[in-house]
Amino acid sequence: MEMLLMEHQITIRELQRNTAEVIDRARRGEHFLITRHGEIVGRLVPPDPAEEALTRAVNNGLIDLRDLESLPTAGEAAGMPREPSPAGTRPASDALLELREEEER
Repeated sequence: MEMLLMEHQITIRELQRNTAEVIDRARRGEHFLITRHGEIVGRLVPPDPAEEALTRAVNNGLIDLRDLESLPTAGEAAGMPREPSPAGTRPASDALLELREEEER
């Protein structure tokens, strides 16, 4: 069953005026699209519990991120064969890494 994500649209001015309330709502699971002059400029989403747990474990020295890189992916763990990319294309993981690097610039 797929759950539809409801994102509330909020202007920067509304966010400035109601920051504490909006943050409290996000902590309870609401998602917000932040706009400036009608253009989406950001998102405010609640923290991902799994990501937060991983961050705490890394910060507390319980997990070394380098160790995670050697673990199998979910597909590999399930025994799914990796399908080669068609000639002239590149793996989606490479494209995602490139997009993330562009966002960081």
